[in-house]
Amino acid sequence: MKFWKEKTQIREDILLEDGFIFMRQERSYWYIHIIKKPHWKQAFTKSLRTHDKDRALDKARKEYDNLIGSENLIKTSLFNQEDRIIASTNSGLGRIAEDKFKNLMLIKNYEVYTPVTDIWGNDCVLFKDGVTYRVQLKSSNMEMPTWALQNNNKVKYKDTSTHMGFIYLPEGRIWFVPLSVLPDVSCLRHPRMKTICQDYEVTL
Repeated sequence: MKFWKEKTQIREDILLEDGFIFMRQERSYWYIHIIKKPHWKQAFTKSLRTHDKDRALDKARKEYDNLIGSENLIKTSLFNQEDRIIASTNSGLGRIAEDKFKNLMLIKNYEVYTPVTDIWGNDCVLFKDGVTYRVQLKSSNMEMPTWALQNNNKVKYKDTSTHMGFIYLPEGRIWFVPLSVLPDVSCLRHPRMKTICQDYEVTL
């Protein structure tokens, strides 16, 4: 952009397009800019309150490490090593994934209810601010999964649920997605799911 003057890479292991310092005009304060992450509302930009470039780079590196380090800590803490071991079996994966999703939604102030038997096509029902959410959960421990959007009887989840929860253990990420934004297909490959659902990731 035109006000990004003297864009400078924060350090060698951070791509210029991912994070850099810049000045809005000549001899102004230096600013740090970090590209918008999928679950952020906007990119991160902050004044470093210094005219000195070396000082700005030092502050920017600390700011970047603090921000991105916190992100990585959240991902790491969401699914710990014990969880990953339990999730190596299909039954363990489903139990761990469902528990993590429900606990996370409780933290987000949803009322969470689980059906006694799964005969209605919903893994859980959430309530918040007078709104009901019927949720079908899908989890994966695979590197590049294909997410099913219908059950074994070929009934599409959009006909039984209002939302889907995608739980992806390799990256410790969870998405809570209205079925209305998903395409009317039987399955969805992982890269496309991440693109469509980028605004619906749930974080601590």
